[in-house]
Amino acid sequence: MTTDLLANRSRVLATATLVLVVSMLLANIAYWIFPDALGSFMGGFNLTAMIGQLNANISLMPWWQAAGGIVLSSIPLLILAKGLLALRSLFLAYSKGEYFSSESADLLGKVGKSVLLWVLASLVLTPVMSVWITFTRPAGERLLSINFEPSHIVALFLSASLMIIARSLSNACSLARENEQFV
Repeated sequence: MTTDLLANRSRVLATATLVLVVSMLLANIAYWIFPDALGSFMGGFNLTAMIGQLNANISLMPWWQAAGGIVLSSIPLLILAKGLLALRSLFLAYSKGEYFSSESADLLGKVGKSVLLWVLASLVLTPVMSVWITFTRPAGERLLSINFEPSHIVALFLSASLMIIARSLSNACSLARENEQFV
């Protein structure tokens, strides 16, 4: 693959990453505001998907409960968005030919860390969200849900892998700088 082709693909992925970040955040909010319109097209992101699992109806929720649902379900997505924006910055660096730099290693490490924090936030907020969604139900119908799925293991593995690769790249950049000083 030529450098120009790699640079072009990196710019395309940088743009696609930005579109993904904005789309997932807006779609999450829109799902809470327009549940009847969007519910048939999408099941919601992560915590928002609990609405269907708990047989809750957003349209019947008081405004404050839906607003709290937007905030709670957005926390893990904002954490993931931070990592995706670091990934976007990495693609932009690649588009400028900056492949082997400590900044690139740092950005890759931020992506891995964000994926880790995204999974942890999702795990911690699942019980909070289940209580929040069922809060207005009569006693005995409120639920506390805990959820751990195989996809969490995959995401944690991916996170650890990215952080190790980033650390290795950072060490390699340090060694390369040291070698340049001796020559």
